[in-house]
Parts: sequence; C-alpha cells; structure tokens
Amino acid sequence: MRESVTYMAILDEGRVEEARKIILRQGRKLFGPPDESTTAALTAIEDLERLELLSEQLLDVKNWQELLAR
Repeated sequence: MRESVTYMAILDEGRVEEARKIILRQGRKLFGPPDESTTAALTAIEDLERLELLSEQLLDVKNWQELLAR
C-alpha cells in the first residue's frame, strides 16, 4: 500500500498543503494578512520544493509581493 502511486500522491498533496499553511501562518505574523491575489498565487504553487524555498525566504523579504517575486 505505501508504495502505491496513489498513496504517494496523497502524501505529496498533504505536504504541499502543509507547506502553504506554514507560509501563510508565518507570513501573517511578518507582513499581515495576505490579499486575495497573494493567497491565489500561493494556492497555485504545487511544487513542494518551491514552497519550501519560499518558507526559508520569509525572513529575507519585507512583504508578500517580494516573497512571491523570488
């Protein structure tokens, strides 16, 4: 079961969603609530590696726009 493609896809989807939640949670503390376009842009990112990089870069930027421009 754990080696099935479907199982792995479900796990990956959960990791992507969790990474988004972390970025939004930490970003709210740093920059305030995101606007609709920011939320939509984050929701559109499906690449876990990109989301992980964005979570690291939160400390290096001054606002949501600068974060998403990276």
